[in-house]
Amino acid sequence: MKPLIITILLLNSLYCSAQPFIGTNHASQLINQALKSKDLKWLPFPMPYAIARADKGKDARFLSALADHKLLVRKKETRMATVEENGKRKRKVLVSWIYDYPMSNGERTTDEGFYYGYGRLKNILELSSPYLIGEYYYVEAYIQWYVDDMQEWIKDSAFDGARTLRRSRESFRRPFEKRVFLQYDGNSWAFWEGKPGEL
Repeated sequence: MKPLIITILLLNSLYCSAQPFIGTNHASQLINQALKSKDLKWLPFPMPYAIARADKGKDARFLSALADHKLLVRKKETRMATVEENGKRKRKVLVSWIYDYPMSNGERTTDEGFYYGYGRLKNILELSSPYLIGEYYYVEAYIQWYVDDMQEWIKDSAFDGARTLRRSRESFRRPFEKRVFLQYDGNSWAFWEGKPGEL
């Protein structure tokens, strides 16, 4: 009877040592590092972008405000075009704004999109137990996060119509929620992009 109990205890200890553990504090550190490492960028339009100078729509307001905050430059373009008005074709002068990223020595000084902050973990609402898929263990965390290092320009009322920016401004009070995953590779836990088991 005694050897059987020892065998059961040994098998149990092997099982326990084989399944890794991760606490909420360690998971929080890994998730927060991953969120902070990714710049959040707003990409409403491909650049360069042309828009009629007389346009007063939402896109025109966004572009004008981005230029006011020195995130874009604009130049006036005047051209002759054939247009149809009242069933008649005639030549007309069209005036447009051409918006683009700032240039330095003929090259862009910024990547595509407009940086507005980075993510920061607010809460882990749920943290699963580790589960095995293939060769690796994973945990799933359901988190709340908000935008930190928020840039002043997104507080401009011109961007009230941009849902992503509007939600980002209020994200500390009303945090975003999503599911993220951590993977154990046999040595340590790390943030995992995508779904468990995917390469």
